[in-house]
Amino acid sequence: MKSKWCTVLFFSGLLSIGFSLAAQLFAQEVLKESLILSTKAEVNEKLGAPDYIYCEELPTHRFQIVKPDMVDWLKSTFYYNVPLHDLYFINRNGSKLECRIFYGEEFVHGKTVYRAKEQLIKFLDTPVPLGRVSEYIPEFKPAYQCKKVFRERLVNHDNIRLVFLTEEITDRTNHYGSLFVDPDKDIKDWCLAYEIILIEGEPENVNANSMVEEVVIKIYGEYRLGKTSHIFDTKMIKNPLQ
Repeated sequence: MKSKWCTVLFFSGLLSIGFSLAAQLFAQEVLKESLILSTKAEVNEKLGAPDYIYCEELPTHRFQIVKPDMVDWLKSTFYYNVPLHDLYFINRNGSKLECRIFYGEEFVHGKTVYRAKEQLIKFLDTPVPLGRVSEYIPEFKPAYQCKKVFRERLVNHDNIRLVFLTEEITDRTNHYGSLFVDPDKDIKDWCLAYEIILIEGEPENVNANSMVEEVVIKIYGEYRLGKTSHIFDTKMIKNPLQ
């Protein structure tokens, strides 16, 4: 019976998104500051109540998207506590954006604190030239100053991924990088990073006119990139925004 209700909830959540997207897509102006490492309460204070709640239960490979007023009911279907991620729909500069905030768990004085570990933003209308991304996502502006930019090719996809690494390596970024990203505690170069996914078919000679479909802001590092470079054919390139 539990499995049946989970399946019903999953499809009802998706259906509600389909019918109410047009009404939800035009929230207040947001995304003016990086939200990474903010607590869930701080994110909700800055952005307001999310339009939807997204969650994943990995052992069962189950995910759900529901309206916020269904969260208590949703929790009752879980086998254990899982982070509840926030999903917003935003209208910025006449373009529709989907913004997902993913949270990681930190234990402080015996209590669980949820902090933003990743911010994923998709352009829902049309892709945007790389040189104009900051017009829609202002916190992307530090990427212009990044000295280290890496180009990768996604496995089984005709997409190029760019990773802009800032030089803001601190004890705090190292702590949360090890906590949220990788169990390898020896990594000491975690920093704020901007990951850009270009549309399919974009050539490898990336420039300011390369078309972007997705932006991810998270904590990442050069050493971590090196661990998977043989998989993604990772190469350092000149910053295409300079």
